[in-house]
Amino acid sequence: MTPTPSLRDDRLVLEPLRVEHAGEMATVLSDPALFTFTGGAPPSQLVLEQRYARQVAGSGGASEEWHNWVVRLGDAGPAVGYVQATVTRGDHTAELAWVVGTPWQGRGIAREAAGLVLGHLLARDEVTRVVAHVHPDHVTSQRVAGALGLTPTDRLVDGEVEWVLERPSDG
Repeated sequence: MTPTPSLRDDRLVLEPLRVEHAGEMATVLSDPALFTFTGGAPPSQLVLEQRYARQVAGSGGASEEWHNWVVRLGDAGPAVGYVQATVTRGDHTAELAWVVGTPWQGRGIAREAAGLVLGHLLARDEVTRVVAHVHPDHVTSQRVAGALGLTPTDRLVDGEVEWVLERPSDG
């Protein structure tokens, strides 16, 4: 398995997920409005600790890698969201997902953080296709996906539209 690297730009730091992030992330994810399109409710710290332990352990399969980052404003700033990527080697696909806490929305953080991960994924030889699944009514996430260069398809997966970016071939 390829380790999850830290990623950064001038404003954001993406830290590889650790179980210890659960307390801080429970606060970031505490607004029920975040779950309007995905369903569910804000998770407790205990639920996040359990979830993060599973995520940090990885998929357990040789053909699939799980990469999870906590998005932070600068080195010492608050956690504001997360980005996830699942890389499937057999079909050279990476699935990308992002969430930014309600107080930090509208600042371009989702696009910027997901863009850092997208650049990292496309730099890998084994990733030639990136997909994201976006609820058909979630206009903000549609804008993020479009800004990243993904385009919507006619395919629905669990009620969400599949957006795709194919890496141009070198030849």
